[in-house]
Amino acid sequence: MGFNVAIVGVGGVGQVCASEVIKKRYLSRLVLADISTIEAEIFANSLRKNTSAAISVYQVDASSKESVASILNGIDVLLHAGIPKFNYTVMQACIDTKTHYIDMASDSPDDLLSQLDWGDKFKKAGILGIMGLGCDPGFSNIAARYAADQLDTVKSITILDGDNSKVDYEGFCTYFSPQTAIQECLARPNYWTAKDGMKYYPTPFANKDEFEFPDPIGWLDCYVVEHEEPTTLGQSIGKGCEYVEFRYALHPDFVNTLKVLRFLGLDSDEPIQVGGVNVIPRDVVVTTMPKPAELAGKIHGYSCVGANVKGAKNGENVELFVYTIANHDVIFEKAGFQATVWQTGVPPVVAVDMMAEGLLNETGCIPPEKIAPVPFLKRLKARGMEWYVIKKTSPILMA
Repeated sequence: MGFNVAIVGVGGVGQVCASEVIKKRYLSRLVLADISTIEAEIFANSLRKNTSAAISVYQVDASSKESVASILNGIDVLLHAGIPKFNYTVMQACIDTKTHYIDMASDSPDDLLSQLDWGDKFKKAGILGIMGLGCDPGFSNIAARYAADQLDTVKSITILDGDNSKVDYEGFCTYFSPQTAIQECLARPNYWTAKDGMKYYPTPFANKDEFEFPDPIGWLDCYVVEHEEPTTLGQSIGKGCEYVEFRYALHPDFVNTLKVLRFLGLDSDEPIQVGGVNVIPRDVVVTTMPKPAELAGKIHGYSCVGANVKGAKNGENVELFVYTIANHDVIFEKAGFQATVWQTGVPPVVAVDMMAEGLLNETGCIPPEKIAPVPFLKRLKARGMEWYVIKKTSPILMA
């Protein structure tokens, strides 16, 4: 029996999802939906020659549950590849139509918890919702779970995202959603402790430290940044975990630009009047920036995302770094995308693979670390997204 998939948001990540899902014979029908259909139609035409599945393109307003629901007749699972602020309306449309739901990010740690609180609604509808299944969050959560499963006890988890690339673009740009990048980097950074739960640093760009990423990236300055993983990982994994944080390697020029945006109030999402017209300052900034998909072929270097998990096994201190690494140029040559959007778009399709195979058949709302890591990582590798493990050990010294 065939499997029908809808993708809402046909930007860079949505295009990766579509390009990946058509590779499997289980796909019978693919629906591509966006507020603007011109580019989506062009993209759909490029896909049709590579699949026997029926591909349709619809104009959809993700802020309207009725608009989203209108395309879900007969759809098994929806991938929300749009911006996170529309998660709730898309989720409600999935509940109304009894369609499984996957997104790649939440609007904030609190929003992730609110989304997970919809678990009873999803169970009542008989559907599964997976919240935050991209690369980070997503792969990063599953990598942390895989590492923790190898240990007797877990002391700490640090999610790390590093990139040593250069881009052929003179202005300000981000490799993933500009709205999300600006918002999360300028928010108060969150971390989790077993003693106090979720905690926040008072200002952005907190607690800078160096981390040595695998070759050829090397040492990068990493900052604690607001992110989804600390919201759920500590409690989900247990095993005595005391601390969880997310660290993002940020170039000094990027940090300085964001500080200027904050100083000028250009990071705000509150409307202001300009010449009698209401505008949102952050939207103005984003409009001047290239879309992440437009940077494909212009980024040169490596992107690495992983989970560094410290704990103990058989009487030894053990540190495991479970990670994926990709070369932007190689991914562009192989798939036509830049590495960051490719790394984000492949994991949700692996979850679709598992749904189609009957390996993900529970109901409710779950964070990614609730997915069985071994079958997931096996299928991730089969789709060309390699992952690796670095292991360090030391004796446990008694006082």
